Amino acid sequence: MQKNTFQVKLKLVLLFMFSLFFTSFNSSELYINSEDFIEFYQAEQIPVFKGCDEMLTRKEAVECFNKKMTNHVKRNFTYPEEALENRIQGRVDVTFIISESGLIKDIKAIATNEKEYEKKILETEATRIVSLLPKFIPGKHQGKIVNIKYGLPITFKMM
Repeated sequence: MQKNTFQVKLKLVLLFMFSLFFTSFNSSELYINSEDFIEFYQAEQIPVFKGCDEMLTRKEAVECFNKKMTNHVKRNFTYPEEALENRIQGRVDVTFIISESGLIKDIKAIATNEKEYEKKILETEATRIVSLLPKFIPGKHQGKIVNIKYGLPITFKMM
């Protein structure tokens, strides 16, 4: 079972990377009741992972952010045992706020599965992964430190 779990994990990570860079979703479906925030793509200066603070351009900062986000998911992802046993797969759209203090808050996860118990399993794992994100250097917009809303699709698929 250990080897099989590793293979599933590796394939999921590769699928996640594809999903992170080439998939988008309408984050308005995941309403966050929070103070004012700026969407990630609109922020003049995006939140920064430690180690990405030397990036000179927005493009470099976004590339570094995506790389660090992918690495975070790889390191922290565990395919839920119950999902493996029941062959549960699906996509979870996660939104959250990177706050003015650089902390993660208001995590919302919505799985596309029809069965509620399947949704719960996948949403719980996606929320756990996001809750483990490190403190960020906060984003800025119009010269002020602001809350930034970010959306992350995570696909759970066994191959």
